[in-house]
Amino acid sequence: MIYDLRTKKNQLNPISKHTVIYQKISQYIKYSLRIFVLILTSYLLLLTSIPAALAGPKGGSYELIDYGFGSGGTANSNSGLYQLQGTVGELEMASSSSNGYLLWPGLTYTLQPNVPPAPAFINPGGNSYNLLNLTINQASNLSDTFYAIAVSTDGFINNVKYVQSDNTLGVSPVWQSYTSWWATGGAASGTNIIGLNMGTTYYVKVAAGRGTFTQGPYGPIASAATINPTFTFGLQTTNRTVPPYTVGIGAVSAGQVTTSWQKIIATITTNAVRGGTVYINDSNAGLKSASSGNYTIASAQNDLGSGGVTEGYGARGVSVSANTGTMEILSPYNLGNNNVGPINTSKNPIADSSSSPVNTGTVNFELKVKAGTSTPPAVDYADTITVVASGSF
Repeated sequence: MIYDLRTKKNQLNPISKHTVIYQKISQYIKYSLRIFVLILTSYLLLLTSIPAALAGPKGGSYELIDYGFGSGGTANSNSGLYQLQGTVGELEMASSSSNGYLLWPGLTYTLQPNVPPAPAFINPGGNSYNLLNLTINQASNLSDTFYAIAVSTDGFINNVKYVQSDNTLGVSPVWQSYTSWWATGGAASGTNIIGLNMGTTYYVKVAAGRGTFTQGPYGPIASAATINPTFTFGLQTTNRTVPPYTVGIGAVSAGQVTTSWQKIIATITTNAVRGGTVYINDSNAGLKSASSGNYTIASAQNDLGSGGVTEGYGARGVSVSANTGTMEILSPYNLGNNNVGPINTSKNPIADSSSSPVNTGTVNFELKVKAGTSTPPAVDYADTITVVASGSF
């Protein structure tokens, strides 16, 4: 028998053993509930404090995103070539990574801008042999971010160079803003990397930085290739597409301007960066008659229709065309009517592609002659004309 000692003084009340066990269990449950409520309250306080812990100290205009505490640090240790920034006692530059992601802990990584994705990298027009065009992907970086462009011909195994401020390649990185890299090297947009080797594949990647200790790693790689220089030239007349070519003038009356029956057609296609040019020259510096003692109706640069011109011989541009690019007739062959340019032993440029690549750029030109009253009549006046074309690479 167990007695309850909490009753009136000097009075003993017997209670059962089962009643005491029940009272102890009730007391245990009561204390356990109090502990659970305390733990739950602490957990809620922890959850509500997380946003405050992630946010840094801030004022009206600025927020301190990251900061560190340790047993010491440095921000200005330097030599002639290097500077050191670090905090003792914190994980700073080590990183956990997988194939697709990289965890960057510490203050140094917080200061770095976003890593630029692979840039847009192309052969503009698909016909460039010495330049390629690159457009930086800013990756939402701020306008004060600077970028460096690395270039390689072997996928960055051994051969590594960097785009310079003049758009050529050099051995040291050059850091410029997105605006400074834009529309340079002759590009309408992006950056033309110039002075490249023909027929070569190039690999590029871009890094971003915003000052000391802020350079991030280079981003993903993009590639593009230059092609080999090309130049094709075709020649024909309006009545013959294969050599030998003949151009007839027919009977020439004294004092009258006579035009050749056929037109001469020269066609060029080239990816030369400064375009192509068509030249003409001859062997006699005029129309020569062997039967008249080699008398020559001399080449002229004049208006043969003028009353002051007694005789003369020359060429006049008729028309130009191009599938892509632009062709133009050059002075003095572009004046029209009976104005002619010279046909002599010098190579005279008659047309070009306006200092740009051209596809199927064509020039048509004709011959004109005027005989005077004192010109010896003969049926063997002739000349040999040579048409030459070249590209400016």
